[in-house]
Amino acid sequence: MENNTNDLRAVSIFINAMSNHKLSKADILLLNYLMMKYAGFEQGKSFEINQSKIAENFALKQPNVSRSIKKLVASGLLKSEGLNTFSIDMS
Repeated sequence: MENNTNDLRAVSIFINAMSNHKLSKADILLLNYLMMKYAGFEQGKSFEINQSKIAENFALKQPNVSRSIKKLVASGLLKSEGLNTFSIDMS
């Protein structure tokens, strides 16, 4: 039961961070995509991304993907770990 409470608390903090940083629908969709495709919903798991491929998958321009990634990093939801290497941070 305690694990469920901790999981819900982490999700609540995560949702508040999304709201507090005024993320756009595109930012949230990108975050969800990164969580599912690259991180496998594992917090802290490092993954590399190719912004051009993501832009192509979402029919977006690469600068828009870059801007969303920068917003996600600034919000603390996405952690930069090097050149094109990130992890999801729900803490």
